[in-house]
Amino acid sequence: MSEVDALPPGLPRLINERYEIESLIGRGGMADVYLATDHVLSRKVAVKVLRPDTASNPMVVNRFRREAKAVAALGHPNIVAVYDTGELPATDQQRERLPFMVMEYVTGKTLKQVIAQGGIQPEFAVRITRGVAEALGHSHANNVVHRDVKPANVMVSDAGHVKLMDFGIARATDNSATMTQTAAVVGTAQYFSLNRLEASR
Repeated sequence: MSEVDALPPGLPRLINERYEIESLIGRGGMADVYLATDHVLSRKVAVKVLRPDTASNPMVVNRFRREAKAVAALGHPNIVAVYDTGELPATDQQRERLPFMVMEYVTGKTLKQVIAQGGIQPEFAVRITRGVAEALGHSHANNVVHRDVKPANVMVSDAGHVKLMDFGIARATDNSATMTQTAAVVGTAQYFSLNRLEASR
């Protein structure tokens, strides 16, 4: 059985009569990512779909929608772009509506995979750091704070371009909002700053 044949209930092979699902290419804490073909623009895209087992959680759904809105408002060569968003309707097999977003498809490896291979040269490390810093500088200038920067969320394309991705716990900041919620700590513990850990106690 192929990965396409094994698609979960409620996920059609053709979304919005435009995006044809081809294969599963990634799994996260709340969503799955599929390689698809955009038949309107004749290009490969990545379609991120909230998993059925998490779609009934309003907090997760809101977080997913927030990611789509935050990244769609950003346009930078070092940030994975969001092209389209929507929701799959409920079905007999899946009672919840499944939010999805259509993103830029990047071929390459995560920085985590690159590090695991070893042998990183100083020039490469500087290039990666500069790309991530420029991505964060752009998002901060647009009042979006990523909050989960780590090697697994940085893509290095086959052409060597750096792409920051997964804004799933990003927060918009303005004069009336703070970055974090009281008594709530989100993100990856290994990459928390010490002052953030102290503030959560």
